[in-house]
Amino acid sequence: MGQLIAVDRGDGTGCYYAVDTTTRQAVGEVIPSDVHRGHYRAGVYHPSRGVMFVKVSGSSESLVDLTQAGTENFTTVQEALAAISRNRPR
Repeated sequence: MGQLIAVDRGDGTGCYYAVDTTTRQAVGEVIPSDVHRGHYRAGVYHPSRGVMFVKVSGSSESLVDLTQAGTENFTTVQEALAAISRNRPR
């Protein structure tokens, strides 16, 4: 697995695809938070469950099905990409 880069979706939403530099496949999305201006959500593509969101609870992370408190904690696109990288299926 390669590093992840952010590729603008190009639809005016401010969302980015998280693309693996080795496979050139999208493995998730970085989505602007609709709750906290300037924050992002990290969506991970899961092979059997669809898009799962990285939820931060204290010092741990988990994947959840729905956006909720704790899923909008990333203050930069790069932080969200790092969370996708840590939580994507291997």
